[in-house]
Amino acid sequence: MSRKRLIKLALWAFVALLFWWAWHDIALIQVWDAISQLSLLSLAILLLLNGAIVLIFSSRWWIILRALGHKISYLTLAKYRLASFGLGYFTPGPQFGGEPLQIYFLHKNHGVSTETALTSVSLDKLLEMLSNFTFLSIAMLVVVWQGLFFQEMVGTVVGFTGGMIALLVGYMVLLWMGRTPLAWIFGRLSFKGKQASPSVIRETLLGVESQIGNFCRQQPRTLLLSGLLSALKWVSLFGEYALALRFLGLEVNLVNALAIIVFARLAFLTPLPGGLGALEAGQVFAMQSLGFDPVFGVSMSLFIRVRDSLLALLGLWLGSLDKR
Repeated sequence: MSRKRLIKLALWAFVALLFWWAWHDIALIQVWDAISQLSLLSLAILLLLNGAIVLIFSSRWWIILRALGHKISYLTLAKYRLASFGLGYFTPGPQFGGEPLQIYFLHKNHGVSTETALTSVSLDKLLEMLSNFTFLSIAMLVVVWQGLFFQEMVGTVVGFTGGMIALLVGYMVLLWMGRTPLAWIFGRLSFKGKQASPSVIRETLLGVESQIGNFCRQQPRTLLLSGLLSALKWVSLFGEYALALRFLGLEVNLVNALAIIVFARLAFLTPLPGGLGALEAGQVFAMQSLGFDPVFGVSMSLFIRVRDSLLALLGLWLGSLDKR
């Protein structure tokens, strides 16, 4: 058996183990009883709220493109962003994989140069990663401060998230100063044989990093607005999550809700498509640790799984219809 096949089998065995752990003490009827607490009105409210959040997701990319001189319809970009999410959701890894589709749509449908399209998507992703790790760092500091989780590994957890923030901020500062770190590193790598054209890749990196650096220097207000939109996105996600818990019949305080959503977001950082298994196990662990019925963990993960899968499939369908 090849090494690659062995790794795949081990990965899927691990997913199966996570699912078994999450479900082994829970009967399906218990989950149905919890899910049935969601009335048609509550489902409609959550659907409308989630639709608004999906639209917010495209706001940062939209203002970046406008600042770069490309005025593209907001709803069109929202469609591209949803298609990208659909591709990334079903791709192994921490929600990456759909970005090339965004670049393709910009270039094919709107005549945006590949370099500028790559710049817009890269900057949007860079700001997204920065906001994600900032939220996780703040959330975990609050959770640790309240003595709920991570007590034994507080240094590792906070050190990792803080290190990622420092790395991303440091990278943006270097770009703002006119440096091109990735192009510099790539230029010093050695390539054997006929492995594509490293010089072309380096030139592309150089152009993209130069554009991002110019953007950071010339568009500080746009960067500030992007940060505010990122904060709005996280406030909306937190509000939706807390509301879903309440509709399921679970009364939690602000800190408990924050702790539970941290485990949901950490699941999507695992190298599993859609955080498969990690989401379910993480939600059950969080509920048990906080003294709640683990049925709520399975129910909440099922709600998230169905919601995200439907959105991902909708995105893939919308992307397949784009034939302009």
